[in-house]
Amino acid sequence: MIYPAQERQITVALTNDNKDLPILVQAWIDDGDEKSTPDQINAPFLLVPPMFRMEPGKGQSLRITYLQDKPLPTDKESVFWLNVLEVPPKPKAAKGEAKNTLQLAFRTRVKLFFRPKGLKGAVKDAPSQLNWKLLREGSKQVLQAENPSAYYVSFENVSLAVNGKEVKNDDPQMIAPGGTQRFVLEDIPLPVDTKSEVRFTSIDDYGQIVPHNAALTR
Repeated sequence: MIYPAQERQITVALTNDNKDLPILVQAWIDDGDEKSTPDQINAPFLLVPPMFRMEPGKGQSLRITYLQDKPLPTDKESVFWLNVLEVPPKPKAAKGEAKNTLQLAFRTRVKLFFRPKGLKGAVKDAPSQLNWKLLREGSKQVLQAENPSAYYVSFENVSLAVNGKEVKNDDPQMIAPGGTQRFVLEDIPLPVDTKSEVRFTSIDDYGQIVPHNAALTR
């Protein structure tokens, strides 16, 4: 989700697709600690309503407002996370049935990017601006990406094509504005020559997967 700094607030629409049962929903925003709880909120946003009941097949909008008294950087994006916890109702056992049941509460965690107005460059160009290097750390080969842009770049996958073989990283992470991210690669065939290229896919503002090819820098 994108929060343009010039907007007074943004809304997020939720829908209960269960046509038979209501659900209880709790929502909060954290600043990156996935273990944080609603009582430990330290994000500069007001989210309403924080807790509500959704009837079967019905919807509810969350309103997110940026609190101006806690200023964020104006020269680059900031990232936070919207948490939505879905708690199902207690099941009713039919007469004669055992009451032992297992219930699961699902939490969805979605990136929330705060985007200042007038940032340098375009967000769609940020992935192609990444600088890639191949480094050796002990016995491991590490693909390093440097992000000179003012935008976060989120990856769906990252790999290096070497001598006709594609070596993938198992856990690609997003890279912050002005930041560096390293991707450990296993079993890279040597030598790595000038024809080797980085192949990666990024996730754009609309959730679409965009493929890219990039050369290694020396």
